[in-house]
Amino acid sequence: MTTAVAAPFRFFALQVVTARRLGPSLVRVTFAGPDLRDFRSDGRDQSLSLFLPHPGQSEPVVPLELGDEWWRGWRELPDDVRAVMRSYT
Repeated sequence: MTTAVAAPFRFFALQVVTARRLGPSLVRVTFAGPDLRDFRSDGRDQSLSLFLPHPGQSEPVVPLELGDEWWRGWRELPDDVRAVMRSYT
């Protein structure tokens, strides 16, 4: 029996290049950026989290320097500083 190993959490710096309304509550957003050259999809069960900056911030605040402990560091940041996170599957 083999044990599944979780893939490491990866961060990609991206920009929104288009946003198109498809319905009253559905928008198709297209992202681009040089980091995408390293993106790999390993199957159908994919999820992603968007980290968005607060108004006045030039980029989202996520403590990437903490490595695998980024989540703990992110949770410890003040709500008005840490990036807004939205997760999708």
